[in-house]
Amino acid sequence: MSYISVDIEADGQCPGLYNMVCFGAVVVRPGLKDTFYGETAPVFPDKWDPEALAVSGFTHEQHLAFAQPEETMRNFAA
Repeated sequence: MSYISVDIEADGQCPGLYNMVCFGAVVVRPGLKDTFYGETAPVFPDKWDPEALAVSGFTHEQHLAFAQPEETMRNFAA
C-alpha cells in the first residue's frame, strides 16, 4: 500500500478566504520517485496576510506571477 503526503503554503489562515501559494505531494513508498511541486497564482489577489505569505518565502509580486490554479491542478492530475 502507498500513502500520499501533501503539504501546502497559503497567504492566510482560512481556506476559501485566502489563497494557496504552493503545494507539494509525494507518494510515500521506497524510492520516492513520484513527487509533484506546483505554485498557484492567487484567486483573491487583493486578499493576503503579509505574515502568512512570508512563511512561503515568496513576495506578493512573485505570487501574482505564478500559474493559474486550474493549470497547476491539471498538471498535478496528469
